[in-house]
Amino acid sequence: MEDKNAIYALKTSVGQEKSVARMLARKVKASGMEINAILAPESLKGYILVEVSGKLDIRNPALRVPHLRGIVDGEKPIDFDEIRKFLKPEPIISSIKKGSIVELISGPFKGERAKVIRINESREEVVLELIEAAVPIPVTVKADQIRIIQKEAD
Repeated sequence: MEDKNAIYALKTSVGQEKSVARMLARKVKASGMEINAILAPESLKGYILVEVSGKLDIRNPALRVPHLRGIVDGEKPIDFDEIRKFLKPEPIISSIKKGSIVELISGPFKGERAKVIRINESREEVVLELIEAAVPIPVTVKADQIRIIQKEAD
C-alpha cells in the first residue's frame, strides 16, 4: 500500500481554531512530523483541517496541544470534495443584502450597529446608516469591516 496525502478534520474548542493551528504547526515543525498543511477556515467553527502524507495518529505527542479535542470520524481521512468550498470561499459582499442590520468590526465606528442602504459589489464597499446616530449620515466601508447581525428586514 503506497502512502498518499490525506486530509483530516480535527476538532478544536470553538474560537481557538487559529491558536490550535499555530501551536500545532510549531510542535509539528519541532518534532519533524510529516504535516504538509494546516487550514483553519473562518466559516468552519470548532475544526481545523490538516494534510498529511500517510496516516494521522492522534496519539503522537506532537499532536498534544491545548484545545485540540481529537480527529473527526475516527481517524479516517475526509474526501477532498467535502472541503473544496472552504478553500475558495464565497466573497462576503455576496451575502450582504440591502436592509440588513450589521455591526462594524473595525474602524472609527467599531461596535456600532448600522443598516445597509447601498452595496457596491465591484468595489466591495457597503454604504451604511448608523442606527444609534441622532442624524442619519451615510458611511461607506469595505465589506470585510462588517459582520451581519440580521438578514434584510421583511
